[in-house]
Amino acid sequence: MTMKKIFLIVMCLLLASVPVFANSMAPTSIPGKAGVFVDKESGVELVKETIRVNIDEKLEKTQYIVEYHFKNVSSGPIETPIWFFKKGYSNSYDFEVYVNNKEVKSKPVDLALNEIVNWSPKEDYEFIDPLTNSGFDSGVYKYSGQEIFVSEFILEMEQLQEVIVLVEYEVWNGYISNRVTDYIYDIKLSSYMLSPATFYEGSGPVDIIINTPPKTILKSNLEMTKLDGQTYEVKDYNLKSTEDLYLSFTRKPGITELFAQDKIGFRIRLLALQILILLGFVRSKDKKLRRRMKWILIASIYIHLRTAGYAVMYLFWILIPLTLFLLYKYSVEMIADTKS
Repeated sequence: MTMKKIFLIVMCLLLASVPVFANSMAPTSIPGKAGVFVDKESGVELVKETIRVNIDEKLEKTQYIVEYHFKNVSSGPIETPIWFFKKGYSNSYDFEVYVNNKEVKSKPVDLALNEIVNWSPKEDYEFIDPLTNSGFDSGVYKYSGQEIFVSEFILEMEQLQEVIVLVEYEVWNGYISNRVTDYIYDIKLSSYMLSPATFYEGSGPVDIIINTPPKTILKSNLEMTKLDGQTYEVKDYNLKSTEDLYLSFTRKPGITELFAQDKIGFRIRLLALQILILLGFVRSKDKKLRRRMKWILIASIYIHLRTAGYAVMYLFWILIPLTLFLLYKYSVEMIADTKS
C-alpha cells in the first residue's frame, strides 16, 4: 500500500468523525497544522432554523431558544459532535439541548475563535440606538457582552433521517448606561451569531421571533415585522456568510421622554424648562420656594453643560464656588433670622 493511499485513508477516518458547529459548521483538524478548518462537508442539511428570543421583564437577561430541522444527506448513518456558540455576558456554559424532545448532555469546549480557519465572527457591531434610530459608535463592543462560549453535544442520525434539535440558553444583556450616553434610561444590548449556520449543507431559511415586555422599544439590524405590541418577526430570512443578529432595547419613556431623546433636543427642552423655572423664581414672593428654585436652576445648568461636554470645567470653576458662596450666604441669613 502506497503512502498516498495510507494518507487518504487517514483523512477519510478524520472526516468521518469531525464535529459540526450548530450555529453551525463542520470543522476538521488540519494535519500538521494547529487550528481547525471549516467546510460544508458535514453530511447534515439544515432544512429550517427558527430562533425564538425572549427578553425578560426587567430587561436584564435574554433567552434564546434555537430550533434546527436537520436532515442526514450523507451516504450512511451519522454520529458526530455538534458545536454550538453562545454570545453575551455569562459565567456559564450552560445549554439545554433536546433531540426530538429527548434531552441530551452537553459539555464545554475550550476553543479560541482565532484557531478556526476560513471563518471568523463579525468585527463591526451594528447596534441601533432605540431612542434616536441611529447607529452607536465603534466603542459599543465594550458594553455589548461579546464573550463567546462553545458547548458540544452528540448528534446521531440514520441515513435520510430528519430530526429536530432544540438548543436553549440564557445570557445577561450588555448595556449602555447613562454614564456613557446622555440618556435617562439605560439601553440594553444582546446579539446572536447567525453566520455559522451557513456552514451546514443546504440553505434552509431562518425565522426569528422576538418577544419583548410591555412598553419596550426594540431595534434590530435586520428588518423586522411588528406582529403586535410585544412581538416582532423576521420571516424566511436567507443567511449571509458573515452576519450576526443585533438587538438593542429600552423601556418606553413616560413623561421623561421629553428629556431622553437626543442631545440637541434635550438641551432645547431643558433650556425651555430653565426659562420657566427662572420666571417662577422672579415672580414668586415665597422665600423658601425661591430658594428651592435657585438650587433646581443650578442643577439644571450643570445638566445642560454636561451634555455639551463642559461638566467638569463647570463643576470645579462654577458650581463648587457658587455652592460655597450660597451656603455662606444662607448661613448668614439664618444667623440674622435667629437674632431677629
